[in-house]
Amino acid sequence: MFRKTLSLWVVFMFILSCGQAAEAPTDTLKIGIGVEPVTLFPYGSNDVASSRANVNIFDRLLEKDEEGNIIPSLATSWEQVSPTVLKLSLRSNVVFHNGEPFTAEDVKYSVERMLNSPEIEHIASPMDRVEIIDPYTVNIILKAPFAPILSHLAHSAMSILNEKAAVEAGDNIDQMPVGTGPYKLKAWNRGQNILLETFPEYWGGTPSIANIEMRVIPEATARTIALETGDIDVAYDVGEVDRERVIDSPDLQLIEKPIARIEYLGFNIEKGKNPMWKDVRVREAIASAIDVQGIIDSVLFGAGTPADSVIFKTVIGHYDGLTPRVRDIEKAKKLLAEAGIPKGTKVSMWTTEGYRQKMMEIVQENLREVGIDSTIEVYEWGRFLDGTGKGEHDMFILGWTTVTGDADYGIYNLIHTDAFGGAGNRSFYSNPEMDRLLEEARVEIDPVKRDNMYKTIQETLYADIPFIPIYYKLSNVGASKRVKEFKFDLADAHKLQYVSF
Repeated sequence: MFRKTLSLWVVFMFILSCGQAAEAPTDTLKIGIGVEPVTLFPYGSNDVASSRANVNIFDRLLEKDEEGNIIPSLATSWEQVSPTVLKLSLRSNVVFHNGEPFTAEDVKYSVERMLNSPEIEHIASPMDRVEIIDPYTVNIILKAPFAPILSHLAHSAMSILNEKAAVEAGDNIDQMPVGTGPYKLKAWNRGQNILLETFPEYWGGTPSIANIEMRVIPEATARTIALETGDIDVAYDVGEVDRERVIDSPDLQLIEKPIARIEYLGFNIEKGKNPMWKDVRVREAIASAIDVQGIIDSVLFGAGTPADSVIFKTVIGHYDGLTPRVRDIEKAKKLLAEAGIPKGTKVSMWTTEGYRQKMMEIVQENLREVGIDSTIEVYEWGRFLDGTGKGEHDMFILGWTTVTGDADYGIYNLIHTDAFGGAGNRSFYSNPEMDRLLEEARVEIDPVKRDNMYKTIQETLYADIPFIPIYYKLSNVGASKRVKEFKFDLADAHKLQYVSF
């Protein structure tokens, strides 16, 4: 009897606490995140989890609005003086979180650090240097003409640092972010949450909500439950199985948009210990074995479309003449036999927890049907990125968002030899002809010629299969209906200064 009474008391207290959470003070926006940032140093990683925090702490010279248009930020105007010189007028009366004024010196220092940071150098690499004209005017000198330079400057990784704060932080810069953004870091309790508070001197005006808590809740359904009970106000990446629950709830809203993101299955071609991936017949066999529609139906519950190309249709340079591959088990078996791959060949597949692990379980079954025995190795996010960046993996599954909206970013980083490892080319694919085409497309100003180059590149990728494009996915955010003015970012790194209750 005592146990039953105690159990009822625990349930009562849980319901009471949920009710109290629902009436939480309106000065704090509580967000459930599935993956903790790797770093709060914007040049230390190019992953979405880190960007989601950093975009609210730092500003960039330029930004993109909800439609993907370039808009001013720390730079108020710009002029292409020549094919290799971009002149920027900087915003005055801006201060960093440490009270230091923002000037052209900070732009120069930041670009120099970008160019020396392996994780994001590929984004900054079109720039050669910064020339200071006066404290609020700079010229960005390009190594060569570069069509998408404005989009690159609006990338989340192109955040502007304060030189004094960066030097003082030294090796601890990943934990001591100092930007000019609307929020500043209050605390980072690793494995639990990141606490941000408003920066009163923010040049763009004080945000409506004073505090942000980004709470780490790895399991998607747990985030949805926390949203339903009012324990959090926003849930990033509502799980596919929970979408209908959020849509049907009278108290919740699902904010959902297609973004320029692809999920793909990759092979370690050059750095791996498994030589079979060097044979295109093997790669094509795997592509023929994968049940893409089955993955979309069972893992995404239909919230995705099969990928035809490495880049989404809204990306500048997308070629729509390709079609998604059709599953063909007999073709896969024939190709493996031609390549001399015996039944029972063993491979390992790297992934992270969550929906990608579920995807890998389907891939594992697909491979079994064609005679390949695979093991799934599940890693936490930081370890996964580090290991695949170093080439320790065999096969892997990952996503890539074309943040800039231009084919250069969507393709170059995934296949160019210079982008091996953490820069994006975790397949360690190297093709000199493709490198040449990518480099020429970067500097080509004529849009028709540029599109033709990317057409050839995408056709070659379709045939060569350095990785298998699986699907384009809808991205979403679940929120309480009391949350207003949530601006959905097309790169999935949402800026929170506009949100109100």
